[in-house]
Amino acid sequence: MHRELELVESMDKLTTFTRKFQKQLLSGDLKDYTLRQLYYIELINKNRGISISDLARILGVKKSTVSVAINQLIDLEIVEKTQSERDKRFYYLELTLKGEEIIEKHMQVHKNTIKKILKILNPEEVDNFIDIVNKISTL
Repeated sequence: MHRELELVESMDKLTTFTRKFQKQLLSGDLKDYTLRQLYYIELINKNRGISISDLARILGVKKSTVSVAINQLIDLEIVEKTQSERDKRFYYLELTLKGEEIIEKHMQVHKNTIKKILKILNPEEVDNFIDIVNKISTL
């Protein structure tokens, strides 16, 4: 029972850490954007030229849900849709210059957090942490 309580407390600490990280993401130059918007921007950055359908498939949500979010990002001039030259029914998503600036700031928050983690964990602990998170995420 004692071990279970320690595990719950550890998960609570990890949740607190995650909330601090999210708070950092939503401050400063990124305060005008939601976590969802930042996540979509990050996915589009990682998957250049992705379609709304493919983005919906990655996220496991309906295409209409992604379309609403993407249209908001288009209205904010963060994302643009480019029509395929081969198939006029198909559109690719790309970041605008403004989107590129946002992802740069977003990734800087990631880098700063990673630097802090790497200062307190040795390489073996980092490997163990990654392995543990990967195992837990399969539940």
